[in-house]
Amino acid sequence: MTTPTPHHSASPPLLPGKGGQLSTQLQLSRLSLCRFRNYDQLTLCPQAPIVVLTGENGSGKTNLLEAISLLTPGRGLRGAPLNHFGQDGSAHWGVASHILVDGNPIELGTGLQSGTDSPRRIFLLNGKPLRNQNAWENPLAAVWLTPQMDRLFSESASGRRRFLDRLVMAAYPHHTRELAAYDRAMSQRNRLLQTRSHEQVWLSGLEAAMARHGVSVAAARNETVRQINLYAQQDMDAFPAVQITLDCAIADRLEAYPALHVEDWFKDRLLSTRHTDREKGRTSLGVHKSDFQLTDLKNQRPAALASTGQQKSLLIGLILAHARLVRDHRGTAPLLLLDEPLVHLDEQRRLSLQKILLTFQSTVLVTGTDCAPFAPLRGHAQFASIGQGSFLSIS
Repeated sequence: MTTPTPHHSASPPLLPGKGGQLSTQLQLSRLSLCRFRNYDQLTLCPQAPIVVLTGENGSGKTNLLEAISLLTPGRGLRGAPLNHFGQDGSAHWGVASHILVDGNPIELGTGLQSGTDSPRRIFLLNGKPLRNQNAWENPLAAVWLTPQMDRLFSESASGRRRFLDRLVMAAYPHHTRELAAYDRAMSQRNRLLQTRSHEQVWLSGLEAAMARHGVSVAAARNETVRQINLYAQQDMDAFPAVQITLDCAIADRLEAYPALHVEDWFKDRLLSTRHTDREKGRTSLGVHKSDFQLTDLKNQRPAALASTGQQKSLLIGLILAHARLVRDHRGTAPLLLLDEPLVHLDEQRRLSLQKILLTFQSTVLVTGTDCAPFAPLRGHAQFASIGQGSFLSIS
């Protein structure tokens, strides 16, 4: 693995407790990149709770946020394949970080392992390799907003589903494992229906796995949506109160029946649709078909029918409510990564967002093409200008 040389702490970190120790302070004290995207070597040492990154389009602002997002469960804020991260197609890249949780140091890193025929992503905790992200309790969570999310409510259900699952992962890291297990069982079932549909026992085993993991996925989505709706019932300064409504047959049944009952129902449905699914070449029922709707709670206007500016306001309201949920659930506020957050916002909401950021309880990284719109953060934030894969100025 190609990673920047970490600075090892003299004492082991203390991890935050679950559900009891609230308002624990989390600070990103150093981030180092090696051969990542357009960066050969780069080190950022935030000197303030808020870091404002400015530069022309294509300068690498989003790449830096993406590097941070890869330290959390999942595939980062772009969801890109592993071979897209290396600089100029390099097979080896690395991201290393030094994080303080209530003053206690933790080092997290990820990258591609070198010296193998097929490069494999590995993870480091305090310099020691881990089998995968699901093998440990990751002390870091991040919540992000990107310009691509502006199209969330005018595009396909699959994009909204991925967005929702990222919200779930930040509060429930095990959700990543359940999703992967469900997708694996579904892919195997689809393939088996096409090639050896007479293998009834094998199909039943795969459908049992889909039911078990699918119900777990639906339950985690249900609980996350329920809690976000509680946090989002009130306006957050200039941002409206919002409500999420899930569209999922399995999630709906979990509201009325025990999980084991829903598993049995799902298995029966999969059995009854084998012939249809074989003809279609895909599974027609399951959590991979779920969708959700976001609504302005005050006027009941769905985000899909709102203007671009209104959609952006609703999305920011949702992100802020979710960040509060993650803070209270995990005991530490997540890192907040906001890529071009002021675009499509009116002046009132621009000022409101920056006012909210001043009270956030962990490191916030914000990007923009120009530093002028972030004038209200002067004196409270560190400003860094990026160009050609390096810092042009830091103040």
